[in-house]
Amino acid sequence: MIGFLALAGPAWGQHIEPRGRYAQVGAAVLPGLGLTVGSISARTLYTREVHIISNLEPAFRSTEDQIKVAALVGFSVRVFGFERLVGNAGYRGFDVDLGLRAGPGLSFSSRDSKVDKNRRFVLLVDPTARISKASNAAIFFIEAGGATPSIRIGVWIPW
Repeated sequence: MIGFLALAGPAWGQHIEPRGRYAQVGAAVLPGLGLTVGSISARTLYTREVHIISNLEPAFRSTEDQIKVAALVGFSVRVFGFERLVGNAGYRGFDVDLGLRAGPGLSFSSRDSKVDKNRRFVLLVDPTARISKASNAAIFFIEAGGATPSIRIGVWIPW
């Protein structure tokens, strides 16, 4: 029995690559302040994603800016996934994803002028780069994207 535990010991500290469906929940910052929620279907080489990103900072300050909300659909390529698939390498404990999301955006404010009301709806394209790190408790991420707020941090929750 002790021999079995000696062989299995190193595997206890290893992380298994995140695969399957996850809810992504986090904060969005710089420039602005908002929230990001979404669904990620993670595979070895890619992810499929649906996200809602919001910039809520104008609700907290008295400015002429508008509150913005975007619903984005997209995908990302998992850079180290190729290494795991082709090179038979182990999971490093983190992943780097490069992706693209697109979808409708809506902005609104209680102080909208006629010009602002005509510019409420936009089509957003959001190129993204994300680093996700698996720990014993959860999978944490930080990403940078083209849609504001551009820096997003949070957690993936399996579902």
